[in-house]
Amino acid sequence: MIHQFKLEADMEDIREKVMGLTSLWNFRLPDRPMYTLGASAYLDIERENKTDYFDSVNICNGALAYCFGSLYREISDVLEDHLKTYITFDSSIALPGFHIFLAHEAFVTSGGLWHMDMGHLQLGLPDVDPISFTATVRLPKDGGGLQYKEDGEECYQPYELGGMVLHEGCILHRIAPFKSYHEDDERITLQGHGVKIDGQYVLFW
Repeated sequence: MIHQFKLEADMEDIREKVMGLTSLWNFRLPDRPMYTLGASAYLDIERENKTDYFDSVNICNGALAYCFGSLYREISDVLEDHLKTYITFDSSIALPGFHIFLAHEAFVTSGGLWHMDMGHLQLGLPDVDPISFTATVRLPKDGGGLQYKEDGEECYQPYELGGMVLHEGCILHRIAPFKSYHEDDERITLQGHGVKIDGQYVLFW
């Protein structure tokens, strides 16, 4: 099941801070402008090799906490209210980070890869009530969203600027393709996951 929430954070201010941290962006695709800000288990862990992930954690976590602390607090409050469970972070693993897509024609014809979120298993965290969430900082002019499969049917969840979508990470899903191309389009989202450890949710990426 997918749940939607509205955040009060000033997403234009969040965007400006993301743009101010370009020195920490990781270029993720060889032929189109897709970046991340922050360490990501699904991108930075290769089999049993976690070196790149923890190097990125050490480089990025301090800047993320400083620049986006109020956003993390609001997300924690929203999730605590909804899940009725205490929310926390672990400084030894990655804070939730950002997907950053800049305009490119290829994003109209191809979305992300179909997947289930397994970052907690890559990190050796318990497989207990996993969740995934996306907070929308910036959308292309014609919108954006999440594609997912439910009972064999392909579904679409539109994103709302300033909104947050929560789901169980074990659903098959992907980033939906852009609906059209505009040369100044941007798609910026905060991405995070969580699992229960000792009765409380630990959020990470």
